[in-house]
Amino acid sequence: MAIAGASTAAYRVANHRYTDYADDSDDEDELIRLAQAGDGAAFGQLYDRYLPSIYRYTYSKTSSRSAAEDLTSETFLRAFRAIARRPRAQLNFAAWLVTIARNVVIDHHRSGWSRLAIVTDEVDPQIDDAVGPEQAALLSVSTATVRDALTHLPDDQRECLVLRFFAGLSISETAAAMDRTDGAIKQLQFRATNRLRQVVKER
Repeated sequence: MAIAGASTAAYRVANHRYTDYADDSDDEDELIRLAQAGDGAAFGQLYDRYLPSIYRYTYSKTSSRSAAEDLTSETFLRAFRAIARRPRAQLNFAAWLVTIARNVVIDHHRSGWSRLAIVTDEVDPQIDDAVGPEQAALLSVSTATVRDALTHLPDDQRECLVLRFFAGLSISETAAAMDRTDGAIKQLQFRATNRLRQVVKER
């Protein structure tokens, strides 16, 4: 199993059809079990499955395709090295990957080379089927406008929207990533989308 390089990651994201894997939990459990036992091919399937979400997440945090490609590769490399040490019963894979990605992004912003990243293009946010018409209308605004408006939100509201609509995580996965209940995430998302809508209208 080889983790794709930066340029390959961007190509694969661009050509990936988003799929809801909620019904594949048994299959995913088996892939995780095999990956924890050192099966590189199984981890490769997990990589293909979650590459778009992690790439979108890192891109939303950097606004740079080149930086997002590198950070996505680093996220999966760290995950591959650490997965054998994670008890399956405690592992929500999507939320765990986002936690790793968040730490990778923090390390990136702390490093001097983050200032050298060049913005090359934009990736539209991932809108999942559960998004209501108001949120969908809001997210139809240009990515640049939304990303700028997000900077005016409180940290927890911004993180919630990034995880839900850029990374494409479900309510439960977002709750696990943010260490909150599903109900708390639903309320936070409601407040965040209302606030974001106001910010966009004011700009």
